[in-house]
Amino acid sequence: METAHEEIRRLEAERHRYSETFHNTSEADPVTRTHLQEEMDRRTTRIRELQEQRPLGFLARWGLRAAAAGAAWCAVQVGPWWGKTLLGTVALALAFLSLG
Repeated sequence: METAHEEIRRLEAERHRYSETFHNTSEADPVTRTHLQEEMDRRTTRIRELQEQRPLGFLARWGLRAAAAGAAWCAVQVGPWWGKTLLGTVALALAFLSLG
């Protein structure tokens, strides 16, 4: 299985090959040029998706866990049931986000 970095390198190489082919294709062949442009665009989109999927850092995960614990503690301390429900939901959401 490829890591995100390896996949990005592979996609960039493929995109470069398509770009070279695109530049060497005659302008009189719009179907091939359109196909090549679509393939380059697909790879560019996938590269952007992979670059946006950065995992959370160590401090960010532990910060979210601490915030979840704080929200859970506040849920116990709050009197009204709706406050407990709201803070409990916030604690669960923060705990889920801290998983990375």
